[in-house]
Amino acid sequence: MIRRLTTRQALAAGSAALAGLTLAASAYFAHRITSPRRIMPIAAHEIAPEVEDITFRTGDGLTIHGWYLPHDAPRDAIVIAHGFAMNRVELLDLARGLRACGHAILLFDFRAHGASEGTRSTIGYHEAHDVAAGAHFLHERPELAGRAIGALGLSMGAVATIFAAAEEPLIAAVVADSAYATLSAVAVGGLRLLYRLPAFPFAPLVVRFCELFTGTRIGVVSAVAAIGAIAPRPLLLIHGEADRLIPVANAHDLYVAAREPKELWIIPGIDHARAFHHAQEDYLRRLDAFFTAALAPARVATA
Repeated sequence: MIRRLTTRQALAAGSAALAGLTLAASAYFAHRITSPRRIMPIAAHEIAPEVEDITFRTGDGLTIHGWYLPHDAPRDAIVIAHGFAMNRVELLDLARGLRACGHAILLFDFRAHGASEGTRSTIGYHEAHDVAAGAHFLHERPELAGRAIGALGLSMGAVATIFAAAEEPLIAAVVADSAYATLSAVAVGGLRLLYRLPAFPFAPLVVRFCELFTGTRIGVVSAVAAIGAIAPRPLLLIHGEADRLIPVANAHDLYVAAREPKELWIIPGIDHARAFHHAQEDYLRRLDAFFTAALAPARVATA
């Protein structure tokens, strides 16, 4: 005998199936977010003789792979941190441009990216260990003895740089390009823009699964709460006015929360983390001027 379901039972079964699909989809996207596709960099010797393959260890025990671009007479040294699902190759032109201005440069792959160790990304939180370890790598180079160290990050790298500088006094100046203020707020727009998912019910579920996969309270990661600790070291915030992934309001919130000395450069018509590509000469000129002034021996000695 075939038993027919009542309307109530059919609705309950449908609701259960929909809930199961929602949970499964949320877990899938959380896995994709915390385990980004790796883009493996090419070997340094295939790029240019001045680029050196290097590795260093983070405070929590991961081996990070990168490139060191030395300078014959460096004024200072700069750590450059890439964005989510990127690697060091995509910022090589920026690194070369700053090196040509007289700065020694360290480029690296974040944990769970490129050639570096790690299986999960926390989208800026634990990545602060990578930025701090990069600063220590530069500090220990004999040819950089006495040289100040700055840090430049884009998107996720900008947030990691803010967190790193808040805790690591070796970082004497910070440029944060396209940083978010809080991860939970950005998750809503990011899921809608990147994956065409509605904020409800997916945003809180995806964030929760990200927390389960990484063992980190990703939902409470807040660059706006950490940024005040960078002072009295100089800070430059950069943001595209047309940024759809991390709206420009994030930059204004970070600027208000930061303490002096601080600068805010909003670039009209620019989408997420595209300032360098849009106006390379102006971007390099502004960053060179900022780091040259911020990392000058007299400035660092009195900070």
